[in-house]
Amino acid sequence: MSLPDRHELDPRRIGGAAGELIVAVAVATGLVAALDDVAPVAGLGVLYLLAVLFVAVRRGQVAALATAVLSFMTFNFFFFDPRYRFTVSESENVVALVVFLIAALVVGRLAAVARQQATEAERRALLATAREREATILASAASSLLTGGDLENELTALGAGSGEDDNPGLRVALTSAPTHESAEIAVRLPASRPGWLYGRPDAGWDRQSLERLADSLGRLIDVARERERMAGHAAEAEAARRADVAKTALLHAISHDLRSPLTAITAAASGLSHESLPVEDRNALLEAIDAESQRLARMVDDLLDLSRIEAGAVNPRTDWCDLGDVLARAWGQVAARHGEPAISLDLPADLPLVRADAAQLERVFSNLLDNAVKFSPDSTSVRITGGSGSGKVTVRVTNRGEGIPRSRRREIFAPFVRVQTGGQGSGLGLAICKGLVEANGGEIRLEGAAGQATTFAVSFPLVAQAVETT
Repeated sequence: MSLPDRHELDPRRIGGAAGELIVAVAVATGLVAALDDVAPVAGLGVLYLLAVLFVAVRRGQVAALATAVLSFMTFNFFFFDPRYRFTVSESENVVALVVFLIAALVVGRLAAVARQQATEAERRALLATAREREATILASAASSLLTGGDLENELTALGAGSGEDDNPGLRVALTSAPTHESAEIAVRLPASRPGWLYGRPDAGWDRQSLERLADSLGRLIDVARERERMAGHAAEAEAARRADVAKTALLHAISHDLRSPLTAITAAASGLSHESLPVEDRNALLEAIDAESQRLARMVDDLLDLSRIEAGAVNPRTDWCDLGDVLARAWGQVAARHGEPAISLDLPADLPLVRADAAQLERVFSNLLDNAVKFSPDSTSVRITGGSGSGKVTVRVTNRGEGIPRSRRREIFAPFVRVQTGGQGSGLGLAICKGLVEANGGEIRLEGAAGQATTFAVSFPLVAQAVETT
């Protein structure tokens, strides 16, 4: 005989089992007494057998055996001759007792097995649910830690939950010592960086589940830290590569772009040393020296401006700025260099003021206009338009030249990139425009399809002016 089910021996269940078996036997006795006059007593013993079966299913083997013995004693005492005595005078009485006991053993054992199977199924279902919750949390953690940003922020967000599990009852802290609350269970994270996983029992967490989750979470944290380290190295390598590219471009600009005006100045100065040089030639050489000196000064200024932009040291002095006045001054600078080129100005009289550094904007539009004039055919004019809308004030500078090749449009605002291959200039003008515009809170973009008119649009936020009261 196998050992009784542990649930049958639970002291907390004994009282309930005793009450049920007494009630079952009492009910069976009442039914037998009620049917005693209409049916043979031997046949009515099946009612006690039903009581035994009922208790066996409900309470297990031990309670069923007790019910069998009590049923036989009650049946014998009240209904077997001589009545009201505990005697076994006939063989069928012994058979009834044996039947009761066999029924109690068989049905009780079957009920115990069924109960064990149901308990095991329930335990496995709970375990599967717990493992599913752990897998969901780990999947969310892996997605956040391996593709997200700051490690500590992602771990803090992990405790807030996601999806259907909005309150997982977890908390992660990367500290060397535990700081758990009284209602939390603390488990150390097996990671290279000290940390602790906290879980609340009221959310269904026990120490075994937390230790299992902490083991996988610790590995994820190590992988995430390695990702951060590798990303930092990759960023440093990319920065070093960009710095090398910039240095190479700068050396190229110094060796090529600065050499041309220096060569012209040197040649003109050498020509001026001849005393027999005609006045007209002398004046031409002086003009060449002046022009190349100005060109050289602009290149140096461009390099200095670019270095300030890349260092984040532009520091604009913002004030209310009239874009019409800025464009007029910028056009004056361009006209001085190019001799009054054709221009079509179409700015509304009520174009709103913007908050920006007027001197820096003058430099921006001077560069844009200079490029527009340089690449416009002689028979066309540079067009300047403006307006406000969608919370912005926008000025557009358009030229109808050959346009910017499709292959150069992506990098047009990068330093040392020339609009046209083999063109003159340092390739810094548009990079300086972009840096100064963005430093003043604006945006510059290239509009129009490749091969068509080239338009540069400069936009600034539309800011309401305060109304002065007297």
